[in-house]
Amino acid sequence: MLRTLGATALCSAFSLALLAAAPAVAQAPPPASKEPAAAAAGSYKLDPNHTSVIARVGHMNGFSFSTFRFGKASGTLTWDPTRIEASKVDITVEPGSIMTPVAGFAEELRGERFLDVAKFPQARFVSTAIRRTGPATGQITGELTFMGQTRPVVVDGELVGAGKNMRGISTVGFTGKARFKRSDFGYTAMIPIIGDEVELLVDAEFNQG
Repeated sequence: MLRTLGATALCSAFSLALLAAAPAVAQAPPPASKEPAAAAAGSYKLDPNHTSVIARVGHMNGFSFSTFRFGKASGTLTWDPTRIEASKVDITVEPGSIMTPVAGFAEELRGERFLDVAKFPQARFVSTAIRRTGPATGQITGELTFMGQTRPVVVDGELVGAGKNMRGISTVGFTGKARFKRSDFGYTAMIPIIGDEVELLVDAEFNQG
């Protein structure tokens, strides 16, 4: 009887020790806010793991659309929640990271006939002005450098969420849409079979530090 009680007490003590040593379960942070002030002012870096860059162009002279995704992006954000107009964004995308569901087409697009990524390895957007259009929306005017040419482009942006993430790091997320003609950048391959107008969709998350 005493042996049984002793074994039970030993097992209980061992279980308590394991519980004490176990890491605390992470608590979910509060939901992201639509208020710009929820994220601290300062310098932020683009989180490539939570960023998506998608381009859509007309297919076969207007029958449908072809969608392309770019897998490599980097960038910075200078965030001023008290004066959004003073904020700045700088995003670079690598055209060589293009992806498409059409077998073998991505490799062809990287070649000299299309994106010529060996000669033009980067496309870059740098904001020059931000105009607030609503509590969580704005127009971002900037310079897009693509295929060696630089032209002004306007992005309709929306603040998706601001606040601190699960690691306690101040985070800001945006979505933005823009349209431009690729021919304005000297990229005319297979127009109009492949559309001239490009619809660009960017979902970007930035972390402070």
